[in-house]
Amino acid sequence: MTEAQRQTNHGGTIIATARALGVGVNELIDMSSNLSPLGMAPGLMELLGGSLSQIGHLPEIDNQGLQGAFAQHFGCHESEVLAGNGNTDFIFALPQLVSCQRAVIVQPTYNDYDLACQRQGVAVGYFHLRVEDDFVLNLDEFAEHLRPGDLVFICNPNNPTGHLLNTTRLHDFIAQHGQCIFVVDESYLPFTTEPSLVSKTRLANLFILCSSSKIYGIPGLRLGFLVAQDTVLQPMKEQMRPWCVNRLAQVAGEYLFDHADGYIAQVLHYLASAKPGFITALQATGSIQVVPGATNFILCSFSSEQYDALWLQEEMLKARIMVRNCVNFNGLDSSYFRLSLQHPQDNAHFLAQLTQIMA
Repeated sequence: MTEAQRQTNHGGTIIATARALGVGVNELIDMSSNLSPLGMAPGLMELLGGSLSQIGHLPEIDNQGLQGAFAQHFGCHESEVLAGNGNTDFIFALPQLVSCQRAVIVQPTYNDYDLACQRQGVAVGYFHLRVEDDFVLNLDEFAEHLRPGDLVFICNPNNPTGHLLNTTRLHDFIAQHGQCIFVVDESYLPFTTEPSLVSKTRLANLFILCSSSKIYGIPGLRLGFLVAQDTVLQPMKEQMRPWCVNRLAQVAGEYLFDHADGYIAQVLHYLASAKPGFITALQATGSIQVVPGATNFILCSFSSEQYDALWLQEEMLKARIMVRNCVNFNGLDSSYFRLSLQHPQDNAHFLAQLTQIMA
């Protein structure tokens, strides 16, 4: 695999996969994308259908209503919030706008942090997690790797490992390293019961990324948020494009922040009930190892050289099931793959297919 392929491969390519297979999107089970297993929140589809006429008007230029809804939901000030066309906009903008000596990225993790820095010509230093530690980030060891002027990316919980850092411990760590700038991506935090850094005292050296795509199952609407001290956030606000969030995404976000707390509770309850049995079934094959994680997705590896992730990916596609081959994550080899829990019948179908192909 080339470095370009390593950097740009993503999960959740369901539209392209359906086109390549000549099938409908609804004919595929997508376990490669880390979305809510329960689909969209109740009432959202009907709301969006009834709001289609609003695409005949320009969106709110500064996302004031959307950012106000976020601020009210999370208990912060509107001036500390910036809405964008998904977190990707912010990930690629920060290395350009933040003055830094180098970027530091924990590996394995989401590849776009690395790609964003490379595109801006920012030197990158890597901190490699160890498989024998289940890819757990030891903050004391990590501290020894940091130096003043670093731009530090941390995904919490981490993708693809699922490891979760305690929010209070992480906040204290960032406060202790005030000469570094931290970007903490909380895209998968709503799949846990851990509180957001947004609930903590705002730090001058911290940017927090919050995603609506994953927990609410709306990646096609592209809706993300950046939270920071208002004075720190101001340069980013001045660089944002007008109308950067489409009208339907604005409508969806305002609705979800006001109506979907019960839905998130249902997601957490479902994961708590479905995940242990699913992991037990994976381990029962005798050839799959599971990395302990706190999210809706599960990082796995084959312990036998008889199998690899590409083989699994190709075999599952024959059954119209998509899995995430993790070979393009820096620090993972061809034995690693990632699964995102789905509806019970889809999980059962995957396990049945797995048993069949490994027999």
